[in-house]
Amino acid sequence: MKDEKAMTFSGGRADKLTWLVVGLLSLLLFIALIQNLSALSLWMDEGFHYLAVKGILEHGYPLFPSGHMYWKAILYTYLLSAFAAVFGLNAFSLRILSVLAAAGSLPLLYLLARKLFNRWVGLAAAVLLALSPWLAEDGRAALYFAPVLFFCLLALILFTKGFFEEHRRSKIAATIVLMLTPLVHQLGMCLWFCFLALLLVRGLKRFLKKDVLTSLVLVTGFYGLIQLQEFFFWKVGYVYVKTDSSLRGMVNYFFASFSLAYFKEFYRSFPAMSLAVAAGFLVCLALRLAAGRKKKWTDRFQLANWAFLNFCLLFPLLFLGFFRTHIQPRYLFELYGVFLLLFAASAYYLGQGMADLVLLPLARELRAKARTLTTLVLFAALLIGLVQNIGWGRVSAIILRHYKDPIATDIIYRSGRPEQEDHENTGLYVRHFLKADDIVIAIHVVFGYIYAGRVDYWLWTGGPGTWDAWEQTPTGWRDFYVGARWLNNLPDLRKVIRDNPQCRVWLIASNSLLRRDHITAEIRDFAKSQPDKLVFRGKDGMSEVYLWNENPSRLTAGRHTLEAEWLPVRKAGVVYRDDLSKKAGLLFKKGGRQAEDFSYEFEPAFPAGRYRMTWRAAVDDIRSPDAAAILNLVTAQGGKLRSLSLRPDLFKAAGPFQEFSVDFYLSRESRLVLKGTFSGNADLWLDTCDLTRLPEEP
Repeated sequence: MKDEKAMTFSGGRADKLTWLVVGLLSLLLFIALIQNLSALSLWMDEGFHYLAVKGILEHGYPLFPSGHMYWKAILYTYLLSAFAAVFGLNAFSLRILSVLAAAGSLPLLYLLARKLFNRWVGLAAAVLLALSPWLAEDGRAALYFAPVLFFCLLALILFTKGFFEEHRRSKIAATIVLMLTPLVHQLGMCLWFCFLALLLVRGLKRFLKKDVLTSLVLVTGFYGLIQLQEFFFWKVGYVYVKTDSSLRGMVNYFFASFSLAYFKEFYRSFPAMSLAVAAGFLVCLALRLAAGRKKKWTDRFQLANWAFLNFCLLFPLLFLGFFRTHIQPRYLFELYGVFLLLFAASAYYLGQGMADLVLLPLARELRAKARTLTTLVLFAALLIGLVQNIGWGRVSAIILRHYKDPIATDIIYRSGRPEQEDHENTGLYVRHFLKADDIVIAIHVVFGYIYAGRVDYWLWTGGPGTWDAWEQTPTGWRDFYVGARWLNNLPDLRKVIRDNPQCRVWLIASNSLLRRDHITAEIRDFAKSQPDKLVFRGKDGMSEVYLWNENPSRLTAGRHTLEAEWLPVRKAGVVYRDDLSKKAGLLFKKGGRQAEDFSYEFEPAFPAGRYRMTWRAAVDDIRSPDAAAILNLVTAQGGKLRSLSLRPDLFKAAGPFQEFSVDFYLSRESRLVLKGTFSGNADLWLDTCDLTRLPEEP
């Protein structure tokens, strides 16, 4: 690669212009991804990093409440703690690092492409990355995927500059970054295969030189130590349960029989693009074999560069075929930049070949002048025709996502969570009313601890492979994240409630209550059969809070069809007042520039008959004639039933709550949906909504 033109930087206005475009694109991506960054609750593995950062801020190292160390992604965790020290420990501070890494990956990807191919390939790859839902998903989460992508791209740049361009300081820097990247996440170990790619591209003579071997030994030894440290010292963060400490057990822990599953993951999300990459790989190998020492072919197609990058994708995919993981597209994210770059290169060279065929009848001089323009036109056409599941519409849907919005689990997470979970509001509700002698039970114990502030019992009935977070201690079985006692059956749950009649018992339930592999049907039926114990529901419509042994009954007294604080709204906040049902309600603050739209589906279906919808609401100002809220009741099929306008001037006075009613008729059994709009003309408090069946008219 040292002798190839593509490996050098050329100046000029064209380079400066493309750098300006990439820089502007990176800035715009940062601005876009930071929008609504903390609007949704922490969820999935984000909770582990919250606990680890909390441990660092309090103790100087990632100590979990259970007393165990969180070794996984330790460099990433310390980087998170730096942001938390500045911005506070919250969703924004934990997610902003991923946003910065995502935005920073664009210029790195362009630089890598500029070194290996040309600026057009780099610009196309950067645009595709910026408009990718993969980047939008992982670039807004308090997870290590976007940072590990950033580190991998940086390592590839330094590796090529050091070991192909023979830049001495870059060799040292590349070795350091290669060693640090698995400390962001062990997926970064895929960088080890750069050495194997170097061997195949430059040959054994270059590979056996001191600089390469020194770097290889250091990186290999460090990677080995990381894996040994995981196997013998990790108590939390591992993927599979360790059952055998022998060498054979260690091999079985890390490796399994070969599978093509990860080869299918890119194809599953990007079929045509994956085929283009595969075709490009075959063409690259064929040309390299046919070219021999023909410098003309080698220079024109940057065959060594192209082959090197192909090997940097192929070998990690083969390795992941043997490595034991839960199959997830996000575990390929460190290779995503390489994949997009190979796709752009394949499309460019295909366009170049097509341009040669189209221009073949022209004279040689005319052909040379027209080749670049024709290549770029065909390149752009191929990109437009082959790109899939990439575009601003998909990215903006992720940025604007709210509770109840669907998540493309087949493309991004494959996690069994088709909707964002609201751990935050359920936990904060419990925290607000929690007393010292209360007992807190949580299904998702980590988020119960984060948002409620305390968890005494962990409710989980799933067997091995669902979430193996239990350990036997001198005081019984506990989870090894926060140290809560483990409940795994209905009799034990009943016993906690029955044996502590003087203590209020809270259950913070996630969507796992609806999954039989997480919680048994008996426990689900036990909770669902006591609707008077349901005191709060999260904005996701799935997460719930149940309360037993309350005396006197304030939170469990009285039942309404809908508590307003359960509505999946973004801008309104939950407020706590004694004059509200269950002491909580929803407050829409005036002054917003845009209306807040929301919807809520009532369950179960309502039989045919006459009904009355009644809302309890209050405003702070009764002078405005414009509606503060419009509440439309429709059927699940979209048929509008009635509309209720909450205009401030319809209220008798500012402050006190007032009831507003409207009657409607169902000709057949229907599921009902509430669709509301808040305009912001006055502060509006919503408390409850009741759908009451009226007697039939004689």
